[in-house]
Amino acid sequence: MMRGYIQAKKTRLKFYKNIPLYYQARGIKLMLYKPSGKTIEEIRIEKGLLPDKLYIKQEDKIRGIQEVQKVFNNQLKEDVRSKNPEKIKETLVNIVQETLAEPRSGSLEGVSETINILVREYTKESDVIKNLLSVSDKDYSTVMHSINVMALVLNYAFHINCSLAEKKVLGLSALLHDVGKTKIDTKLLAAPRRLTDEEFKEIKRHTTLGYNILNKCNFGNKEISLSALQHHEKMDGSGYPNGTTRISEVAQVIGFVDCYEALTNDDRPYRNAMDPLRCLNLIKQDVESGKFSRNVFEKFAYSLL
Repeated sequence: MMRGYIQAKKTRLKFYKNIPLYYQARGIKLMLYKPSGKTIEEIRIEKGLLPDKLYIKQEDKIRGIQEVQKVFNNQLKEDVRSKNPEKIKETLVNIVQETLAEPRSGSLEGVSETINILVREYTKESDVIKNLLSVSDKDYSTVMHSINVMALVLNYAFHINCSLAEKKVLGLSALLHDVGKTKIDTKLLAAPRRLTDEEFKEIKRHTTLGYNILNKCNFGNKEISLSALQHHEKMDGSGYPNGTTRISEVAQVIGFVDCYEALTNDDRPYRNAMDPLRCLNLIKQDVESGKFSRNVFEKFAYSLL
């Protein structure tokens, strides 16, 4: 990497309209390849008619991610209006993947518009979120889990008639609740076995890591970072990272839905994903023992009908 420059990801090249691109000429000198205000033709990218490596200035990194998010958010609007849940989910995956590739202030705020689009369109077409939940994926990942939790939470928010502002906070909190996992070893996250105590201790760090990341962002609502910190806390104090019983209302919802989504969608070598009814019956035991809110449990169960 040249000082002050970073190599541009090939998947982003076609989106860089206002980001200048540079290539390495003779020796170590970098020359302008594409100025601001122009885009590279897709056919040139597809046929490999480009230098092997292109670079952007370090200072343009976040602005570049924002350009990519803007393109995908515009695509999301079209997908939602076409009522194609497969395309909607595909575009959401692209948005979240690009965002989590550089999870910091300036890039994370970009998904606010993603939530705005989904909330606006849901008011016009109430099946948008439910249809999104019907699309299954073979590759279960943090990205897919985050999207599923967001869809379930938004469905819950509309069911209980939250205000527009509350829906947006709930949606953002859900989509970003696991952002701290971007700082955890991916091999550990995808381990096809039960984790050791030390490994689980490392995984649990994602809550505080996520809080620290989101606390530096300009969302204007602390519930979003608190949800990252508290979504594994339990109302009886048996959760982590702090064992607190003072859990924000948004974090209570995110934590409950996080648990439900993982149990119903994540197949593990030591357990199969559960059907919704069996999962709710299992979680009900935790409600009875005081770990989860009965109010959230009941309202969420009805939101699935």
